[in-house]
Amino acid sequence: MKTIAVLTNFSDRSEHAASYALHLAQKIKANILLFNSFLVPSNIAIDAQVAWPAGEYEEMQSYSEMKLKELCKKLEDEVKTKYSVLIFQPKIKQLGQEGTIANALTKLEENKEIILLVMGTHSTDDLSTFLMGNNCRQVIDAANLPLLVIPGNAPIKDIEQFAFATDITYSDVAYINALTSLAAQFTGEIIITNVNPDSPLDSEHDAAVHLFMNDVANEVNYAKISYRTIPNTNVKKGLEWLTTNGSFEMLVMVHRKSSFFEFFYKSSISKKMAACSTIPLLIYPYPMANIPLF
Repeated sequence: MKTIAVLTNFSDRSEHAASYALHLAQKIKANILLFNSFLVPSNIAIDAQVAWPAGEYEEMQSYSEMKLKELCKKLEDEVKTKYSVLIFQPKIKQLGQEGTIANALTKLEENKEIILLVMGTHSTDDLSTFLMGNNCRQVIDAANLPLLVIPGNAPIKDIEQFAFATDITYSDVAYINALTSLAAQFTGEIIITNVNPDSPLDSEHDAAVHLFMNDVANEVNYAKISYRTIPNTNVKKGLEWLTTNGSFEMLVMVHRKSSFFEFFYKSSISKKMAACSTIPLLIYPYPMANIPLF
């Protein structure tokens, strides 16, 4: 059975992400797996002046299990109150594991029923962020499945418009094709967007766009697809303008993992957008031998 894995640290933001994932699961007829990875204090490198409570592994495991049960009950109550027995009702399961969430992904992704990872953004004033660190960047690099990052204020509603950000790379066509399996669940429109400083486009870039859209037309069987250029010299600022001023409910990007040099000196656009996007951000890892369908 198709499953959405929700990566939770029990913050308000991650609980909101779980509720968003539940709405999505009902639409695509998938179940929910609530997943928490916990760190034993003695295994965390921290300042020696910070005092930790005793108990270590058993206490952290017990706390994780308790909070997972609470969240599971909350979502089960949402299912009962929101969804009629005559329509699909997602089943909710839970799993806790010791270790960093990025390291835990390898084992979690062995479950071939999981087609999507979901997590909330982190706030700098969250206690969970202090304890666990901001895992979002690590997960973006470690994930081998699509990752949906949910801002804390993202409304839970159907998705009418998806913005697929591309740099006009042919490999993106396969991801657009996979995205149609999600868009079709909402009869939503996919707007392929490219941030470019030239308006109008120079002849070389214009030819590249036409070739790319021709590939999309030939290889993607979905009627509600269009193209839009965003004029801006800075890709991040262009996408920020798009998410702030457009009527999109979801931004979609492909994350090409950084080189060793880039890892230390600059961050990818997908990581930057995960930190600031005002709408849910769906990040596909590259490359993928088999892109999951929704």
